Amino acid sequence: YYITNNLRMVLSSMFSALWEYSAWAAKWSTAFFLVTPIFLVIWFYLMSIAAHVYRWRKREVYEAFNDSFWDGFRISLAAITEAQGKIWHNIEFKGVHHLPKKGGALLVGYHGALPLDAYYFLAHCVLERRKLKVVVDKFLYNAPGLRLLMKVLNLTPGTINGCVSALNDGDILMIYPGGLRESLLSDENYELIWNARQGFSRVALEADVPIIPFFTENIREAARSVKFSARLASWLYEKTRLPIIPIIGIFPVELKMHLGNPLNFDDEEDPKVVAEVVTKRVKQLIDTHQQLPGSIWRELYKRFWVRGGHRPHSD
Repeated sequence: YYITNNLRMVLSSMFSALWEYSAWAAKWSTAFFLVTPIFLVIWFYLMSIAAHVYRWRKREVYEAFNDSFWDGFRISLAAITEAQGKIWHNIEFKGVHHLPKKGGALLVGYHGALPLDAYYFLAHCVLERRKLKVVVDKFLYNAPGLRLLMKVLNLTPGTINGCVSALNDGDILMIYPGGLRESLLSDENYELIWNARQGFSRVALEADVPIIPFFTENIREAARSVKFSARLASWLYEKTRLPIIPIIGIFPVELKMHLGNPLNFDDEEDPKVVAEVVTKRVKQLIDTHQQLPGSIWRELYKRFWVRGGHRPHSD
């Protein structure tokens, strides 16, 4: 009996230890099998981007580094950004022929939750050897550690004098009149929140350059600001002027940037009238190219199911 009882205790302890070990192994193996695929997916996408860069832009990158380190760095970043945009969003640029071959122009458009179109179009212009400057919010330009990158990528806080000078130098200038407010507070209905701003029209009139309205299809479906209350979101932004409202994304929907016809104005035109005309043209681009209200699920379905060769069954 004594031996049997001791054997029972030993076996019980062994099974208890084995159960605890199994529970521990199950917990960590579950974490491993959940996390590892994420890293593998990221790794494979990085390798795919590198392969596309090598296939499409190896000559440009090599020649740029031979000419200038910073040109090589800029073109390398642009090539990586271009590849990522093509893989993840199948990004397209429509109406690029509206850009003047020489001289400046002011691009004015709608601001998504994230300015992904600015990143991709900036990369496109760098690779096409066109100088594009993008006006960014002051908080981003003054963020610690980012000033050098902002300068290398030609991102500017956009004072009126600085914008006019860039346009007079023959640069293309890209601006979002709605700024951070539109980024955070607009929604899937693509409402312009420009608050009758006229600064961009004054810049174009003073520099005597055309204004090219633009809009990027599905930009609000690629990333979206999360607002539990529109009033609370507006209050938070007006009090802080910081992007403290959460943003979800980046969803692999297709993006198409549409550049409209250039608008030329007499330098004596009223800036208010110019701003109203441009606002109307941007709204027309939205109405023409965007299915409203926007839907993340619909655009994902269209890209990966309908455009992947499948069609909904008809009754």
